[in-house]
Amino acid sequence: MLNLRDAFLHPDPPHIEFRAFTHGLMPKTVPDLMQAFTDDWAERGVDAWNRVPNHWRPDSGEIVGWWTLPEYLAEHFVAPLLQAPPHTCILQPNVHTTVQYLLSAPEVFATGRHVVITEAAFPSVQHSVKQWQDVFDLSLTVIPLTDAGFIDHAAVQEAITPETALVVLSHVGFTTGELLPTDVLRPIADAVHAQGGLFVMDGYHSVGSVPVDVQAIGADLYMGGLLKEACGSSGNAFVYIRKGLDLTPRMTGWFGDDDPFGFQPEPGVHPDVRRRFMGGTTAVASMYHAVEGVRILHEAGIANVRQHSLALTAQCIARADDAGMALRSPRPAERRGAMVILEVEAADRLCAYLKERGVYTDSRQQRYLRMAPFVWNTPEEVDRAFDIIAEALASGAYHNTRPETTAAAGPVT
Repeated sequence: MLNLRDAFLHPDPPHIEFRAFTHGLMPKTVPDLMQAFTDDWAERGVDAWNRVPNHWRPDSGEIVGWWTLPEYLAEHFVAPLLQAPPHTCILQPNVHTTVQYLLSAPEVFATGRHVVITEAAFPSVQHSVKQWQDVFDLSLTVIPLTDAGFIDHAAVQEAITPETALVVLSHVGFTTGELLPTDVLRPIADAVHAQGGLFVMDGYHSVGSVPVDVQAIGADLYMGGLLKEACGSSGNAFVYIRKGLDLTPRMTGWFGDDDPFGFQPEPGVHPDVRRRFMGGTTAVASMYHAVEGVRILHEAGIANVRQHSLALTAQCIARADDAGMALRSPRPAERRGAMVILEVEAADRLCAYLKERGVYTDSRQQRYLRMAPFVWNTPEEVDRAFDIIAEALASGAYHNTRPETTAAAGPVT
């Protein structure tokens, strides 16, 4: 079992943090990196766009500046998470933005206007496709989930036609934690490629907790973010773009122009396809702390992170079975991501009850309790949490706990 608790900062008083699927804990190195940002800004001003000290790979001898950080950090830290070849990854502000770039590229719909997604698609994908549907006259197929709430792999493949331009799937589903293995994904990729379409993966809930091989999957684009298990906080997403895929998004901004400081009246196509997925002036501060969590995961080894996660989620499932809780996530390890979703009456009240006792989970639709013990958690914490859960279920005491109000601040649990 991994013991990485000391690599992260923990709130005081200590609690059991099971919400890696929403926001990772802060690595202890982040405050120094943020201080480095303020120092670079103060000392260099506008010249920092051209060159700053290489805080991320100080022994490499490589020159970096704010202008090149999106490619540089993605190349050296994100690409290894994806087993991606060189010059294929770049940082993005969020997945929603990446989807807009993709949908705005005329090459995507050159051979057809049919798009296949599933009911489990995150709003960044599902809402975006539906909002552009009328503009681009798209034909949209939304594949229903199975009775168990999982992806119907066969139905996805059967939905692909000669008109299919895009198939977009989540590598790990945010509603169930279901992991789609490579032997399921590759035939779908091959099927859509045979029709001239693109296979796109949303890997937000897989990268950092599950080994990923974008080439083995057959992904044309693989989107994700570092906010969750990768502990990079917000503003740090990424996209992998398969080598040889020539896309020219209409959403490209001046940071993606081939001559940004020429200020030409007509936009130019940047020779690096990755750079075409850039918009206006890049937010810099968030990139300073983007890969500190990734660094920890790389040092531990993603395979070891995965084994630790599987052991803790298996323990959660066993304890949930003992407590008579219904499991909404896949039971087999090879089909399970880092999340465990349990169905329980008044889950929002149970979530609030647990939080009062120092166990941090979250709830959805007043029916589902979500948890993801991660590299900072131990088997003892899982047992302690489920001791509290079992007692709450047996006594029914949690029904008297009012869920947190969201009126004054925000809805995140």
